[in-house]
Amino acid sequence: MVDYSSREERSRAMQKTKRRKTNLILNTLIVIVIVLICIVAYSIFFAGGNHADKDTSSHKHATKTAAAVTDKKDSSKAKSSEKKDTDKKKKKEDSKQSTVKTTNPNEPNVKEQIVDSSWKPVGTQQTNGHVYSTDSSSLDWQEKLKALSYATGIDVNNMTVWFLEKGETTDQAIGTVSEKGQDQTYRVYLTWVDGKGWKPTKIYKLIQNDKK
Repeated sequence: MVDYSSREERSRAMQKTKRRKTNLILNTLIVIVIVLICIVAYSIFFAGGNHADKDTSSHKHATKTAAAVTDKKDSSKAKSSEKKDTDKKKKKEDSKQSTVKTTNPNEPNVKEQIVDSSWKPVGTQQTNGHVYSTDSSSLDWQEKLKALSYATGIDVNNMTVWFLEKGETTDQAIGTVSEKGQDQTYRVYLTWVDGKGWKPTKIYKLIQNDKK
């Protein structure tokens, strides 16, 4: 007779063995999945955090560098502005020191005398020596007008020449001028400088125009 009970026992034993193997495989797979999840989570939170810290550090460094460059530019601009202001002040001071104004000098019809040591000759195109001229179309005359304009600040085209005469010598000239449409009249004294042209030496601001 066939021993059915022993067959059933073997079958149950085999099923238990299969279950154990299946459970072992499942448990192993679960452990592997958990380990993988842990690895991924670590790389996301910790490695990502380090990367973020590096980015933040780099951003802070770039910000500091940009700020330093900006500070240098601002400092350079400030120094340049200070230098310009200093140069302007110096020029004004030099101008004040070089210009001497005398109010009500001992001269008739003169309310102010102006002498400026910074005045220079206006230049010349006369190459064969200086020839004094009273001809209004001559080069010498035009250069005298240039010197009168330089001294008074009145544009030649907007200047009325009331009188332009020779001084004590042909190297001296005296011009009486005013700006067109203005009452203020100036008497300008010029001196010839060889090779350099006419140079203003003195200006009188007249009380009234005595050459009309």
